[in-house]
Amino acid sequence: MNLLKIKYIGGLFRASWFPLVPQMVMLIVFILLVAGGLGVTASDPDLIYRLRYTNLANLIVWSYWWPLIIIAAIFLGRLWCTVCPVELITYYAGKIGLKRQAPHILKSGWIVTIFYTLIWIVGVHTLAVNRVPHQMALYMLMLIILAIDISLIFQNRAFCSYICPVGHLLGLYALMSPFEWRADDQSICSNCKTKDCVVKKNHYRLISRSCTSNLYPAAIKDNRDCLLCTQCLKACPYKNIRFSARRPFADFFTGIDLRPAEVGFILLVSSFVVFEILSEWIVSLDILMWAPDHFTSALGITGSMANFVSAIIMFIVFPALALLVLIVLAQLVSDEKGAPLGAAIRTFALLLLPTVAGAHIIKSILKMSSQIPFWRHALSDTNGIETAQRIAAGTLELNKSASDALYPAISLIAAAILLIALAATMQIFCKSVVVQKHTGGVKFVLLLGVLAYWSIFGLTIFNWRFG
Repeated sequence: MNLLKIKYIGGLFRASWFPLVPQMVMLIVFILLVAGGLGVTASDPDLIYRLRYTNLANLIVWSYWWPLIIIAAIFLGRLWCTVCPVELITYYAGKIGLKRQAPHILKSGWIVTIFYTLIWIVGVHTLAVNRVPHQMALYMLMLIILAIDISLIFQNRAFCSYICPVGHLLGLYALMSPFEWRADDQSICSNCKTKDCVVKKNHYRLISRSCTSNLYPAAIKDNRDCLLCTQCLKACPYKNIRFSARRPFADFFTGIDLRPAEVGFILLVSSFVVFEILSEWIVSLDILMWAPDHFTSALGITGSMANFVSAIIMFIVFPALALLVLIVLAQLVSDEKGAPLGAAIRTFALLLLPTVAGAHIIKSILKMSSQIPFWRHALSDTNGIETAQRIAAGTLELNKSASDALYPAISLIAAAILLIALAATMQIFCKSVVVQKHTGGVKFVLLLGVLAYWSIFGLTIFNWRFG
C-alpha cells in the first residue's frame, strides 16, 4: 500500500515547507538543549550521578530524545533523518563549500565505526558526556562543527552519508521497519530522460533537489541509506515514489550483503547494548564488570583511566574473543577446507541485529520510565544543581509511584520484545537466502552464537524482572 495516496500523508510529504520547517524547529530545540547544558557541571562524583537526571537538557537528550530516535528507527525507518537539523546545516554549508569528491575511506563506512567507538569509549565511559550536562553540550556542539567542516570540504551530504554515527545506526535498524521508500513504477524511471531525482545540477536546490546521498530511487534495495528527506518526491516530475507498508524485517529475507564496516559496527553496538542492559541490574553488572575491575585493580589503574581501560575490555576485547571463538568453530565444522569465513561473519552480524535492536528498545523503555520522577523537579529547576544537591543530601525524596506502577507492565513488554526478537531471528535463520548459502555445520555455529547472545538478555531480564 502506497501511503502517499493517503491525502494527509501525501500532502505533507509533497509540501514545499516539509521537512524545512520541522528541521528549523528542531534546530531551535537543539540550540536550547546546548544552552541548557553549557556551564552546568560538578566535581563531586555523587552530585554528577544525580545531575545527569536533574538537569533538564541532559534529561531530555539522553533519557528521551535518544531513546525515541532509536525506537522510531526500528518502527518507522530513518524518520529522524527527515527532520534532523544537521541535514539542513550541511545543505547550506555544502552549497558554499569546495564540493570535493568524498574519498574512499569515507565511503567505506570505517570512519563511522571508528567515530562511534570513540564516542562510547572516550566520550561516554571516560569523559561522561552522558552524565555531565556541560560535556553533553560540548559534544553536541562538536557534532555541529564537524558536520559544517566536512560539508565545507566535500560535496553533497558527506557528513550524513558517511560520518554521522547516529545515521549509521538508524540505517541498520531501519532494515526492520515495516515501511519503505522506493520508486513506484520501474518502467517510468527507465524511460525518464531528465533524471531530476539524481541529476547533479539540482543538488543544491533548497526545495525539490536531487538526492545528495547519490541514491537513485529506482536502485534502492533496502532501507540502510535513504534519509527519507522527501526531496526526490518533489523533484520527480511523475511523482513516481511510494512510501509503503511492508512485512517487518523484509530486508533480511533478500540477498542483503553487509559492508565490512557495518559488520564491525554491529559487533561494537552489540557489546554496547549488552552493557546497557546488564548495567540496569546490580547482579548482572557485577558479573559483567568482574574481569575489567580485577584487571584495572591488579594494575593499580583508577579514575578516568580505569573507565577507559574497562571500556576497551568490554567493547573491544570481549566481542573480539567471542568472534574468534565463532570463527574457530565455523572453521572446524566447515565442509570446505580453508573456506573464507567473511561471509559467515557477515551473516552472523545480520542475525544479531534483531536481538540488538530489541535490547535497545528495552533499554530505551527502561530509561524513559525510570526517569519519570525527575521531571517535576527538572521543570522547576532546569539547571538541576540545587535538586541534585538536595537528593544527594537526603533532603529531597523523589516520588516514584508512577515508575513503580509501570514496573509490571514494562517487565512484560521487555519479555515480549525479547521473544519477538528471538522469533524474528529464527524466521530469518530459516528463510533468509543469505543464511541458506552456508553449509549445515556453519549454520549450526551461527545459530549457536546468536542464541548464546540472546541468552545474555534473556537470562538477565527474566531473572531480574521475574525472579
